[in-house]
Amino acid sequence: MKPLRAAVIGLGFIGPQHIDAIRRVPLALPVALCDNNADHVRTACEQYGVPRGETDWREVLHDPTIDVIHNCTPNALHDEINRQALLCGKHVYSEKPLSMSAQTARELWKLACERKLAAGLNHQYRMNAAVQEMRARLLRGLPGRALMATGCYLQESASRETDWSQRMENTGISRTVADIGVHWVDTACAVLGEPVSEVFADLHTHYPTRTGPDGTRHPVITEDTAFILVRFKSGLPGQFTVSKAANGHKNDLRLNLWCEGYGMEWRQEQPDRLVLGKKETGYETIYMNPRTCQEEVRPYVTTPMGHVMGWPDALRNSVAAFYRSILDGSYLTQSMLCASFRDGFLGMAFIEACVRSSHERRWVEVEQL
Repeated sequence: MKPLRAAVIGLGFIGPQHIDAIRRVPLALPVALCDNNADHVRTACEQYGVPRGETDWREVLHDPTIDVIHNCTPNALHDEINRQALLCGKHVYSEKPLSMSAQTARELWKLACERKLAAGLNHQYRMNAAVQEMRARLLRGLPGRALMATGCYLQESASRETDWSQRMENTGISRTVADIGVHWVDTACAVLGEPVSEVFADLHTHYPTRTGPDGTRHPVITEDTAFILVRFKSGLPGQFTVSKAANGHKNDLRLNLWCEGYGMEWRQEQPDRLVLGKKETGYETIYMNPRTCQEEVRPYVTTPMGHVMGWPDALRNSVAAFYRSILDGSYLTQSMLCASFRDGFLGMAFIEACVRSSHERRWVEVEQL
């Protein structure tokens, strides 16, 4: 079987991570790289041994020998490139957000379905072995009925008034919820197997203006922090805090699922373990290993115990699931294990509901497909 030929568009932070992930996946081959900076393209092609480099993404999309497009461009470009890639008959694996509104995200999902093309979204945290272990235990009924979901996603990148970047000007209606809050939501929904149906959100902007490196003052209208209550489709309650002003927290995503028998906690900063909280015996830590995890989770365990699996391994698992769905056709039956454009729509609908809820100070329903 010939490998699927992939092109990566966008060579900032995330693009090279996609290249590494593709190279770890059987029957996937990076054959073209694209960025509007010619020096970045030249350096990356040399570094990764990729034969072709372009500065115009349209040239890549119109190449009939390329099967898959990885969209790693800035957020504002996602919609146009995703849309044009689908129209050119390419399978697409995109960074989030899928688009800049729920309406246009819905259009992209429908277009992928109409064209019968695989359309994946990079919510890689759900593909961590310990998160999959949480899901497997819940499906097997081991912890009993789920009672509530809680957690947080905390960073410190915007904790000071001088923490300003141009990204703060091009985020759309939301910044922190859109950038990291949707990762908590996707991870929780993937574990529970159901979407969020309602939200009550309280969004805060700690610094209405920020000072750039050159001393210029910049207005900021999007949130630094959000406190969010959620109800899942089944009625299960939940709540989480998301912030980019939490000093000391580098990339602290936590998901807690409290069940009748015992609780389960996963922390992204300790990604290779699942903590079980039991009433009788206290806390128990389960390290991810083929001998300790459920059988269906073993494919997600990429290293021996003690060799910590982390962020790059979750990305590799997500990319591998996407390519497997193309090769076995499972994407046609909406059974792709990684996040899809459908999840991208749900994420945008969640963001819009949070912004509306905070503005109107009430519970707001999340639009569904």
